[in-house]
Amino acid sequence: MEINNFNLYKNKWNVKSESVIKPGLDSIQKALEKLGNPQNKHRTIHVAGTNGKGSTIAFMRAIAKEHGLRYGSFTSPSIIDVHDQIQLNGVNVKTEQMDMAFEKIQRANLSGMLTDFELLTVAAFLVFESEKLDIVFIEAGMGGRFDSTNVLQKSIAVIPSISIDHTKFLGDTIEKISWHKAGILKEDSKLIIGQLDQQAKTVFLRETLEKNGIIIEYGNDFFLHNNSYTYDKTHIEGLNPIMLGKHQQSNMALAITALLESNFLLDENKVQQAVRHACIPGRMERVGEDLYFDGAHNKASVDALVDTIKLNFPHNNIHFIVGILKDKDYVYMLRKLEEVGTSFEFVEFHHERALPPNVLYKHCLHDEKSITKDIEDFQFKKSHNNDITIVTGSLYFISELRLKTGK
Repeated sequence: MEINNFNLYKNKWNVKSESVIKPGLDSIQKALEKLGNPQNKHRTIHVAGTNGKGSTIAFMRAIAKEHGLRYGSFTSPSIIDVHDQIQLNGVNVKTEQMDMAFEKIQRANLSGMLTDFELLTVAAFLVFESEKLDIVFIEAGMGGRFDSTNVLQKSIAVIPSISIDHTKFLGDTIEKISWHKAGILKEDSKLIIGQLDQQAKTVFLRETLEKNGIIIEYGNDFFLHNNSYTYDKTHIEGLNPIMLGKHQQSNMALAITALLESNFLLDENKVQQAVRHACIPGRMERVGEDLYFDGAHNKASVDALVDTIKLNFPHNNIHFIVGILKDKDYVYMLRKLEEVGTSFEFVEFHHERALPPNVLYKHCLHDEKSITKDIEDFQFKKSHNNDITIVTGSLYFISELRLKTGK
């Protein structure tokens, strides 16, 4: 899948890369060595896991900003285009900064060596290298062990959650997927995890033993109870995140712990302010008075979405606008959404792995359902007093719909 506006830089600087997924680190490690290993310049927090990566980084960015820290972040997928994947102090990377990175890539003769995501990862490290930063937040693209972001010499590793996803590349069991995620732990480093199933935890414990690491676990080593965070001698009260959903509580706690373990002194008032403002596009993002975008795209995230709806909108009519990728468990997703949905509109979008809306229509058991055959024809309908509209199913779908509608 093409990264929106990424080809502008590839064409401008005559740098070629492949638009495929090739797990493995040999190519990107060789490329980074040619550039002097820019990925190792800064203190880094590396986040992998099935769900919660983006939200955890959003909390860390907000806390860093409130404390006046200089920070960079690399996340995926894009919300609008390639520029929002690389940020400096919360601001999208500028054209001149990307040009600087691509000029270095061109001079190092990296054309043809990398996939698109590997090339973008290299560009991100080059952008960060040119800045004086206190901390860098890196989100793994897929998996961890063989993901192109896993080239750091040393970092604190964070895993918010583990569930079944990307089975073609990562395997079809919790243990296999956990092995991939656990690979981001570095020798003699720390691994901070959310509340995981025992199968996943066993894999992570084995990895920390093999690498002489330390595992720090939510609910065992650090806690959040009644909006109060506790870890060792640190106690922070009055934490009320604006992001909806119980799962955001643990993501917030993971973010605080990761920054403390990075040796930052955190001020209680500043953390309170930060979590009240932390948000992330496409995660129960309020984009209108009665309109939300949530990129739930697998079992765990759609479970969290439905729980959030039940908690926050128990008496509202819920209208779903849905686009899903064909490699997802769309039948399970539909059954969960049907628990709370009043109506469904399935939309055809242009991603190469998009599931045709007629397939979703056929498998949806709800009576109130419709199809929009082309996203270009889509329009938001005017809502009534008790209506909530939620766009969901895929972050790629949300990104495309955002571009089309200007939301």
